[in-house]
Amino acid sequence: MASRIQLYKFALRTLRVARKYVPPALSSRGPQECVCHLVGHRPSYWSNDLRRHVYTAVPNETLGSHANETLEGNSEVCQTLSMLQMKKDRLGPLNIADIKTGIEKLKSQEVELSGDEFFQLLQMTIKAVEIEYRNCSDVVLQLLELYRNGKDKPLTLRHIELYYKICLLAEVPLTSKVMLSLIEEHNIDVSKELVEIMILILGRHGRIDDTADILALMKRKSFPVSEVIFSGIIFAHGFNRDLEGINSVVETMRNLQMEFSSITYHALMIAYAVAGDFSKVKSVVQQMNKAKVDCTLSQLKSLLIDIVKSNEAGKDFENMDYVVELMKQKESTLDLSVIVLHLIHHNHAPEAIRLLSSHAAVLRNREYYNNGLIYIKEMVACLQDADLLVNMCQQLEESGLNKYASLVALETALKEHREEVTWVLLKSLKERGKPIRQHYFWPLLNGSKSIKASKVMEFVQNMVALGTPPDVETLKEFIIPSLTLKDPGAVERMLKDVGLTVSVISSPLLTVLIQNNMIAQAMEYAKTLRVDFSLHDLTTALAKAWTTSPNSAISLLAILIKKAREHETSGNLEDWGGQFLLDITSSRNGLDKHQIVPLFKELKKNEIGISEISADFLVGRANESIQAELKEHVHMIVDKSLGHPPKEQDYNMIPHPNDMNIEELEGHLTELQTKGFKTRGTIRRLILLHAKKNNTERVLSLVKDLEETGEKMSSGMLATLLSTYVSAENFDAALNVYIDLKQAHPSFTLDEYKVIDFSTALVKNGRIEEAVKILGEAVGFKGNDDNARKQVRRNCQALLMAAAATRKYEVVKEIFDILKRKSIIRIDNLMLGPLVKCRLNNGDYVGAVEEVRSVAKKFKCLPMKIEVLMHLLHNIKKAELDGDSFQESRDKAKHLLEEMVNIIARINGPISAQHDLLFACLEAGYPSKATQVLKSLGRKIDKSLIQRQCQRYAATSREEPLQNFLMSSKSVPGISREGIFYSLLTIYHVQNNSSKGLSLWTQMQEENVLPSEAFLGTLASLLASNEISIPFDVSWNLCNLVILSHHCAMESLQGKLYHPPLSIKVQNSFIG
Repeated sequence: MASRIQLYKFALRTLRVARKYVPPALSSRGPQECVCHLVGHRPSYWSNDLRRHVYTAVPNETLGSHANETLEGNSEVCQTLSMLQMKKDRLGPLNIADIKTGIEKLKSQEVELSGDEFFQLLQMTIKAVEIEYRNCSDVVLQLLELYRNGKDKPLTLRHIELYYKICLLAEVPLTSKVMLSLIEEHNIDVSKELVEIMILILGRHGRIDDTADILALMKRKSFPVSEVIFSGIIFAHGFNRDLEGINSVVETMRNLQMEFSSITYHALMIAYAVAGDFSKVKSVVQQMNKAKVDCTLSQLKSLLIDIVKSNEAGKDFENMDYVVELMKQKESTLDLSVIVLHLIHHNHAPEAIRLLSSHAAVLRNREYYNNGLIYIKEMVACLQDADLLVNMCQQLEESGLNKYASLVALETALKEHREEVTWVLLKSLKERGKPIRQHYFWPLLNGSKSIKASKVMEFVQNMVALGTPPDVETLKEFIIPSLTLKDPGAVERMLKDVGLTVSVISSPLLTVLIQNNMIAQAMEYAKTLRVDFSLHDLTTALAKAWTTSPNSAISLLAILIKKAREHETSGNLEDWGGQFLLDITSSRNGLDKHQIVPLFKELKKNEIGISEISADFLVGRANESIQAELKEHVHMIVDKSLGHPPKEQDYNMIPHPNDMNIEELEGHLTELQTKGFKTRGTIRRLILLHAKKNNTERVLSLVKDLEETGEKMSSGMLATLLSTYVSAENFDAALNVYIDLKQAHPSFTLDEYKVIDFSTALVKNGRIEEAVKILGEAVGFKGNDDNARKQVRRNCQALLMAAAATRKYEVVKEIFDILKRKSIIRIDNLMLGPLVKCRLNNGDYVGAVEEVRSVAKKFKCLPMKIEVLMHLLHNIKKAELDGDSFQESRDKAKHLLEEMVNIIARINGPISAQHDLLFACLEAGYPSKATQVLKSLGRKIDKSLIQRQCQRYAATSREEPLQNFLMSSKSVPGISREGIFYSLLTIYHVQNNSSKGLSLWTQMQEENVLPSEAFLGTLASLLASNEISIPFDVSWNLCNLVILSHHCAMESLQGKLYHPPLSIKVQNSFIG
């Protein structure tokens, strides 16, 4: 502490000695001298003034003479620098990775740089550091090392100044000893600018002791003590959390009668913030406002980053939010992308996520999968704590910034092969009830053949623990090929030990054995099988193996068919032999004429037959060269007892039952019944089609047919039949199906969509009691299943609006309470609206306002606020038309409107309430009242809100509110009437109404409203499409727009100038 006090006394003595050099009014200094803007952060966050100063210490002619010239000297160095320059010219600014590559290349070549070459490299580096958000101090330190290696030529002032500026931007923690030794080593005559930069470097790293060395150098050189020097010392105290030291420097500056500019105020804000006294930051802001000193957006951004990096963002980020609000006052649309990335790479992900809620670019695209994609990817790359990454993704999802954040993070982790992070993310998805799909695991398993078997088994075990055991595809393509296949039984036991069943293992294991031409092992393994398995993929593998091992492949097929039939329960035997032959003909090698007879003989020898259907397919699809041979010998293996080939749909030219109409299906059903085949699927399809057409008698007949075959209507079939009857508005039949479903399948849960739609249909048809009863039997959603609630949200609104149409408030309230109690809905304006709507339908305006007041107090919502205001305006108009005898009713109507406006004001603020009243006047058809509202708003008119509302009217083709807005805004300043005209023109363009569009242009001329180029282009397009003369001059670019929209003759633009048709006229001349 004693040494600190002595140091400070020394600094004050130095400052007093230099007092005569202090300019009387530092605030008059130009922006190029404000080095303090360099403080702490790279120019990507700063103003253009700051960027200019980075280069001002170096003479402009020096920069110009070396920036882009082709240097002579060492060819390797020239080649490397030229490569960097070429990349910059062609692809834009260099990044720090490019500089690092260049440095490594120069190091590997072991070449020496000349002074000019080194200076050019420094210039490229400082521009790369400006846009870099990662830590790049290591690359900057390599620069000087590169020049020093084998070099005895001294550096000059321009090199040192530029290098130290790079160190300041890159936050390189230099000491005074290091900086001064470099200056002494190269015998540099320091400049005032160089001294300021060194003070700032020391201040930014809290090296208060080291500043004494620089102050002593200033004293020797008789340099004036500028405001920047004081700022550097303020920084040093701040980063040492020395509030007393900060105050002492401020007091000294006041004693020296120095006028504070934004330089000092900026330094004070940062110093107090990082020292932990944020109340002083707010005090400094108040002092700036009082002194009318403006703080730039770049300074606020640097303050924001320093607050976060010094862990002073606040317990609930309140300090950070305060700075963001200050930034919004400077610029309403904030671009915080680089700051967010910078914070992520400096291990401040929670604060970075918080900032995204103020980032306009992210807020605009909430529903997109790639919203904020770069930030999530960078978190995956930077965060070592996987649990923190999961929390960040959940915050992004809960805040609505990106509901797919966890999936984006998972995709990135898989691409980067971050296995540990991947498993944590997958576990998180599972815990939140999100689906985990098989292909999520494939990138980690890619190249599994080179992974140890124990590692693969651990992988499978993790998949099983997540409730997503590997399916057939995953086993076949990734897991089984990585294991030793010499003993298939051992492979089966290994997979069983980690939780898989033999029925899942057997088919992919056999497929892999066949693919590896291990037919003998496959046969031995097949003989041991005692479970049901699928031959679906096996016939394809056997067809390929048949070309190299024909007899073995057929013998294995015979064993597999025999084993498969041991587990068949139905009387219809699937035709796997026919499927095998069809797979052979579909393979690349196909079937030759000379192979047919030996193949058929081998099949017959192994007692493998094919069905008549397969025989027809085989002959019908064969080449002409083998058709005759197939016809002659196929009878050898035909077995009439066999059914269809399993993959029949791939070969059948007859429409699939799903693609047949009722008549075709009825015929298909008759054919199936005649042949004794299964009819369940066809009957099910017919039931649904007949139900859609309300053919109830045929539906009951088909259900009876189904029961006679020993089959029953499954719960799924009944649920689908119920929906079909509801869509067909056959409610009696639907109720009967609903009762049958409850009795036959009491444990079956009918999904909320069907229940709500059914209830809605019943309410619309006046069967309210039945609707309420059915709705009361719904299960509802459990937990935080917001995705399900969001999907059913519109269905619930339709139900509530149907109830509101009955004008029975108690019915609406009862249904609303049921939906709320069962957690089917989340309370918002959309769900609360029908409660208000029912009151309005009854003409109960007092009740409607009280309903809004109640839900506003309880839920902070304002349902149907515009519609309520419109009804109240109509109510006032009606009372006014009733005459003087109804003065009391007019007063009540006006009081009711005031009450509604006050309710909105309490929730959204008075300005928002007045805007809502304005839009209600426009939509209700009261332009004169809208004029009064506009005049009362005055300068408080929210132009962006007005613009959005006009765009909304245009998008929904609402012409009347826009026409009323034109009338009401005539005498009101501050309203963009051209925007209203353009919104109306957009509607007329969609309607192709050229006469109304032309009348708008005429009205604008009469009112001296200047049309924009977009307006003229749209109007010209509208007129041209209707072959009407365009009554104004059109620029050539606009002319092309008109012609292209009218003709779409794109080929005429290829290779020649477009010549417009003579029918498109502009006044009395032709376009072109």
